[in-house]
Amino acid sequence: MPLNWGLSHLRAARIRAAVRNQGLDGSGSNLPILYLPGILGAKLYDRRERVAVWGDYRGLLFRKDHHAPYAYDARDTERILATETLHAFTIVPGLLHTLVTAELIHVLETALGYQEGRDLFFVGHDWRGDCRHLVARLNHEVERIQALFGAQQRFLIIGQSIANLAIRFWLRTARPEIRSSVAKWYAFGPPWKGTFHALSMMQTGYYPASSAFHGFSPDDVASYPSAYQLMPSAPRVIDSRGQLLSDFSLFDPACWERYRLGPYRHSGAESAQREKNRADLPAHLHTAQALAESLSGPCATEVKIPQLWFLGDRNQAVKAAVYDGDSLVLQAGAIRKRFPHLVDAALTPGDDHLPLADLLVDPCGPVVRDIHNQPHGESYVLVGAAKTHRALINYTPNLATLALDIATLRKGLSC
Repeated sequence: MPLNWGLSHLRAARIRAAVRNQGLDGSGSNLPILYLPGILGAKLYDRRERVAVWGDYRGLLFRKDHHAPYAYDARDTERILATETLHAFTIVPGLLHTLVTAELIHVLETALGYQEGRDLFFVGHDWRGDCRHLVARLNHEVERIQALFGAQQRFLIIGQSIANLAIRFWLRTARPEIRSSVAKWYAFGPPWKGTFHALSMMQTGYYPASSAFHGFSPDDVASYPSAYQLMPSAPRVIDSRGQLLSDFSLFDPACWERYRLGPYRHSGAESAQREKNRADLPAHLHTAQALAESLSGPCATEVKIPQLWFLGDRNQAVKAAVYDGDSLVLQAGAIRKRFPHLVDAALTPGDDHLPLADLLVDPCGPVVRDIHNQPHGESYVLVGAAKTHRALINYTPNLATLALDIATLRKGLSC
């Protein structure tokens, strides 16, 4: 067993001991859990070539030209199938893996007795597409749970990153009886106000094993409706003197051409995919704006759902992009290096992708930082020190909090 798997099991055992020390072990029956992964969080399978194109080392090292592209085409959604949640990314079989949701599974199984497929369900979905498409899928999953456990069965829902936007949209459009069946919603890194990282990925792409290997090119990312829905809903852009650019309007296609964003970036060779992205840009921006407007502001029915948000402030995140006269500077490290005089104006504490202040405009409850003094079972916001946005789901204090909160809720509902 690779070392990190063993360490994960040891951490899960310690969390189980913490649950027992609180007198919470074995009290009440488990509430079924639905887990929705974020971007990159589900494996992708090429139906025609019968090969996995995303999910382990093979998609990065042995990718062929005839395999399905990473770009998204809303007119052809049948070729690629999102098969399952990515629990661990295999780098060297049997020796080296990057754990994704595997640590969460270890904790839920060891500390609370959950079992994947019995009362723990992972909702794999094509994270490249419009996240509003998850509404029908979520409704179907709820019906399946209630068919298995009874029409009155309540359940828990866990969202990672952008999946929380889909969950919020679902809750705001769901039937009252559906909303009332959600016992609690756990949101890891919810991008309520979006992130400049979405635009950054359209500039640089995402290459898990470095650009020497296959990965998601900028043109691939710029084809994803989800990437546009992840953009800042009220972006601030300043020039090199710190002055606000009043003509910057992210939902206006002309702004993208003027500031050379996404498919209008001036680096890299022209391609058919980039041309297609330009043609699709107005539609992508329209859907992104519609989602942002539908999720803005508090919702009376949504706030009735018990919630726990997991956030971070260990790093700095971009709160205002910097325009250098040629293109936008979108990464915190580049801003610190090139514009040290703008650090206070452009950067703010966050998890490295999400500015913390943006997430606390309408909190679901009190903001808590003390991992030893939390109102388990209630709605609140936990601010921790996970290394990065992606690490929020693997951060041991977060997983301990999740287990203790579920155990507390389970005990309360059984009384």
